[in-house]
Amino acid sequence: MDRLKPARSPVFYGVLLVLECLMWGISNAVSKQGFASIPPMWCLTLRYALSTVLFLALFGKRFFSRVRKRDLMPCVLVSLCTAAAFMFGFLSLVYTTATNAGFFMALAVVIAPFLSVPLLKEKLDLRQILPVFIVVAGMYFICGGSFSSFGRGELLALLSSLSTSFMLTLSGKFLKDVDAIVLCTIQCAVCFLCCLAAAFLLEGMPVFSAIGPAGWWLVLYLALGCTFLAYLFQNIALMHVSPAFGALTWCTEPLFTAVAAYFILNERMDFTACCGAGLILAGIVFASVLELKKAKQPSSSDPMQQR
Repeated sequence: MDRLKPARSPVFYGVLLVLECLMWGISNAVSKQGFASIPPMWCLTLRYALSTVLFLALFGKRFFSRVRKRDLMPCVLVSLCTAAAFMFGFLSLVYTTATNAGFFMALAVVIAPFLSVPLLKEKLDLRQILPVFIVVAGMYFICGGSFSSFGRGELLALLSSLSTSFMLTLSGKFLKDVDAIVLCTIQCAVCFLCCLAAAFLLEGMPVFSAIGPAGWWLVLYLALGCTFLAYLFQNIALMHVSPAFGALTWCTEPLFTAVAAYFILNERMDFTACCGAGLILAGIVFASVLELKKAKQPSSSDPMQQR
């Protein structure tokens, strides 16, 4: 785990990101099911509270020895984007199917290149506009052939995707040399505070004794698998691969969500919706491939890319 050790093969980091997507894809389905037992924002609050305690209990010494003052502001900024992504994503599951939410939340790779223009001062490749048209066509079909069925859930999922795009772009700019444990711990702590505020604002104080076993099991799964392990996998991997490569592996999350929703929630997609899902996935992969090609261009001449 030590960031000073030589980097492993990109395949290793790709596997870490795919495992993260598997856990997150399953979580979209089980979370929608678990909301009958626990309010969404309080579920997130408890998730991040437990995750913060875990990181400090297991890696507290490492955290306090490696945290640097100059890293705090970038880490908090990225963490705020992370918190927004998960809050919007969780709320989207209340208003739309897990399958639809999963595909709409996966659009970060399509949005990220446009954010790179003002944030990273990069030029926009006109070819990157084509995936946008493909994704918009997919959104049209997945909404049943009419944007009139594009509702609150789909909008929240898109806002989640936008927040993820900011997180990806800012991570690639600021956090290449930040220790993974430091970033994970700060992310969990900031997300806990944001979700706690949102929980009181949107849901009020819950009756914890009324939360059923399904709600507590959901919190445990989200805290241990989808936060503690997933954040470790994500932050370790993103220190050794480009944001574009990370976004490409995240194309698998909506597929895992759709499969999990099929078996857990009995969600079905008609032919039109399946065509829309296919177009969205094609647009995501296309955008990711364009980003991968662009990311590889300076690798042979820039020694800093040889990690």
